Amino acid sequence: MPVVYVAMSNAMQEWGADVGVSKQLYKVGYTDGDAQEAVQELGAENYAGHADWQLAGSREVEGLDAETVMERACERQKVLDPLYYPRLKGAKDIVRLDQRKVEAHIVIKKTMEGGDSKVPKLKPADMAEFLIESIL
Repeated sequence: MPVVYVAMSNAMQEWGADVGVSKQLYKVGYTDGDAQEAVQELGAENYAGHADWQLAGSREVEGLDAETVMERACERQKVLDPLYYPRLKGAKDIVRLDQRKVEAHIVIKKTMEGGDSKVPKLKPADMAEFLIESIL
């Protein structure tokens, strides 16, 4: 079954923070196989100039293809332009998330479920879940 996954690179996040883009940079991907293997391939091929890719989150999907996933990611999130940032080495699927939007989404979701409205400390899995939900 096809899988949408979100990967992260600590080196890329440090670079994003250093140049003032954002520390919350993630790669959106689509694979017909295992998401963990797809992320390991990213590291092996030194994708976007970084070899330390880790799986942040994934979800099985039906009725979507790779083009649709990227189209929705570009519509709903800010995707970095590899022509403007040559350090990305042509990677067109690096997404910049706004931490405040993710926090607000989680707080509203918890409040609607009757939970505590405290702002959580975000983890990469929370960011990946938000990104996958926005794509689907």
